[in-house]
Amino acid sequence: MLTRYKSDVNKIAAALAVSLISSDGVIDEEEKQVAVSVGQNMLPGFSKATFEELLDHIDEMPSAYELAHPLKKVLDDETKDRIMDYLVAVAGADHKVVRVEAEELKAVAKALGVPVPPIRVVKPGRD
Repeated sequence: MLTRYKSDVNKIAAALAVSLISSDGVIDEEEKQVAVSVGQNMLPGFSKATFEELLDHIDEMPSAYELAHPLKKVLDDETKDRIMDYLVAVAGADHKVVRVEAEELKAVAKALGVPVPPIRVVKPGRD
């Protein structure tokens, strides 16, 4: 279950989603919509306003690893897995996970100390 760090978890999850959807250089509307709707479904207290504010300040955000690493010791495994499942859903929102998104997912999983959920990476030039 989410710990007493719930609001921080939601903000960091939103920041991780922002980092992920921008990692391929294209901020897709479908990815943004999925990030918000799935975030609200999977993470109680997830805020669309916070997500959009973080999106507006993307150039000021630390790396995904730096965002996730402080959570490694404060979150339980279920919450870490929930964050990873959320990020995988966001990455696949445009029906493809490209290599840079997969690398971002791997960095977050490493920072959290959990395995990467199954993902299918699309090779360049294939859809």
